[in-house]
Order: sequence, then C-alpha cells, then structure tokens
Amino acid sequence: MMRFLLTIITFMVTACASFKKTSDVGNHVLLSEQGVPYKYMFCEDSRLNYLITYPKDYDREKKYPMILFLHSMAERGNELQKLIRNDKGQGNGIAKYALENKLSQFITISPLCPDGIYWSFLTKRLNKLLVTVTNKESIDIDKIYLTGISMGGMGTWSFAMDYPQWFAGIAPISGGIYKPFMSDNIQNIISIPIWIFHDKFDNEISIDKTVGILKKLEEARANVNITIYETGEHYLNNIVYEEGALFDWFLSYRK
Repeated sequence: MMRFLLTIITFMVTACASFKKTSDVGNHVLLSEQGVPYKYMFCEDSRLNYLITYPKDYDREKKYPMILFLHSMAERGNELQKLIRNDKGQGNGIAKYALENKLSQFITISPLCPDGIYWSFLTKRLNKLLVTVTNKESIDIDKIYLTGISMGGMGTWSFAMDYPQWFAGIAPISGGIYKPFMSDNIQNIISIPIWIFHDKFDNEISIDKTVGILKKLEEARANVNITIYETGEHYLNNIVYEEGALFDWFLSYRK
C-alpha cells in the first residue's frame, strides 16, 4: 500500500511540473563583467533548463573538472537568473562564484528545477542531463563533483545514491534524508568522498536528518567528513562557497 501511495504521489508531483524551455535560453555565449563565458541552455533529453559557465581561458581542446550544483526550493520555476543570485532564497548560487572568476579551473552546471517537484524525484532527468553535457562539453569525466543546498542538498544525496558512477566527490549542504520518499542506499556511495555541511541550529532542515545518514556512512567505513556550524543559518552555501576550501578538496579527488 505504501509503495502504491508513493507511486501516486510521485505521478501527481511530476504532472504538476513544467518541463519547458524558458525564455532565457539562447545559443549565444554571454560574458560576465569579469569576462567569464556562460550560456543559458535547454537539454531536450532531460527537459531541464540549465546554466553553464566556462573557465575564463576556456579551450575546447582541454578537459575540465565539472561541478554540478542543485539549488534550493526557492529557485524553482522558470527564471534561470535566480541560479546566480536569489536574495529571497539561497542567496548565491555556485554560478555567481564562477562568473566572478573564482572557480577558474571548473566548468559548472546549474540545472533549474520546475515548480511543483523536488530534485529527489528528478534523478533520472539529471542523469540524462549529465549524459548530454558530458557528450557536448570538454569535461573530464573522472573529475565530476556534486553539491547542493537545502532541497539541493537532499537531491545531492538522492542523485549520488541513484547514479554513483558519475561522481569523484559530493558535498551536500543543509540537506538530509527524508523517508519514505528518499532512500538511503548507503552501499552505493561508500566509495565516494563525501564532505557534509550542516548547522547545529538549522530550523529549516534539522541536523538530525544529516546525523542519521552520517552514522550509517561511518559504520560502513565510508570516506566521509562533516563540518558543523553554529550560526543558525540554513543557507550555508554562502559561507561554504565563499571560504573556498571545498573546491580545493574536490580537485584532490578523481574517480
């Protein structure tokens, strides 16, 4: 009965989502104020809109590490610009740091989640997006990293557990595991380096949702670390990405 109900809920949620190309999408390359190239794109296979940034000195003959960023619930919809900054939600997306030339070694991919659905229900679409992007762009497939905040932190867990073969490292921020609609297939990710970030006083997603999976990972002897803040902030991405240590940590790992 529970499986049947979850199937119905998933269908209803997916049916409410709008997987359509946004008006922002174009084929031309844009440049940030710092001269970093980027594009607003639409992936036909996954039906997901996304923002891609390139290193300032991008050379198609080279292969670059890639970061996939999953945004929070507040950015859902049709406005790709919110992936850069949304003061009413997550604040800075990872694209903002890339466009300021602070992630000069990486290609970054920021997909846009439609209204009425959550990343944890979209792992098949995210997989199709990665298939398309890695076939089209100059990406080092042994250096693909995944991070996300809040709903995107939850999606980071789900996507990595469903498609672990993609990732050389993951960093869920202010996320966690919510049952029954999220699974915790710990065995799928024990070989992936994991750096978790959560705030002890987070009143939007309790740190308890992270502690449970952390204990299971530690019992399985996974390569997992956690940084616990005591700021009371939920959107820790603004702190974590600004500090920058995560990006050096990413680059220390390859598949």
